[in-house]
Amino acid sequence: MENFQGIISLFIACIEIVLLINLLIFSEKNRENKIIIGLVTLLFGYQFMEFFMCYTASYSYLLVYISFIIISFLPPLMLYLVLTVNKVKNKLMLLVFVPIIVLLTYYLFVLNSFEITNCTVLFAAYEMPLGDLYGVVYYSPIIVSIYLLSKMIYNPVFSNEKTNLIIMLVGILTTFVPVAIIIAMFPVLIDYVESFFCKAASIIAITFTLYAMRNNSKVKEKINE
Repeated sequence: MENFQGIISLFIACIEIVLLINLLIFSEKNRENKIIIGLVTLLFGYQFMEFFMCYTASYSYLLVYISFIIISFLPPLMLYLVLTVNKVKNKLMLLVFVPIIVLLTYYLFVLNSFEITNCTVLFAAYEMPLGDLYGVVYYSPIIVSIYLLSKMIYNPVFSNEKTNLIIMLVGILTTFVPVAIIIAMFPVLIDYVESFFCKAASIIAITFTLYAMRNNSKVKEKINE
């Protein structure tokens, strides 16, 4: 299997590019769906980058850093989507991107600290500076998104959108909760956590695509009838 490092990343990238094509062709191009298109694009971009680096053994600091740029914007963009669904219309929403932008800017000055320490058929292991701080910045928007979606599901204001909100929440929970439990049970896998989570995030790509397909004016009109 030595010649197949990263091949699972390629397989998932192929799934995500199919989802992306379907979104571009068939989904209504409203604000929420455009954000979902951005999310799926990020997930595809990361999986393809991981495949490329592992399969070609291209482990340059710059490539690893670019991969982290791609995937680091997934949680704040997800939170931005939830806020958009929640009808928040405030330019302060853009503040959700500030923490990760600040951290990525700092990383520009320590690029040589980024490296892939191991590639396997399934996952890649990364070494990076300030890993604990990165974890806090990365997972905080996810936790907030879960909290907000949970509140919205029980809010009568969103009664007509309850099914769509449940689809989104289930996608996030089934992506992150099982992986978090597995990492807690087998701490030796912690070096693979970023790759592990991003593989599982293919569930988000699928469920959010389903959300986007249902999130159009015709479907909403039928629901309101």
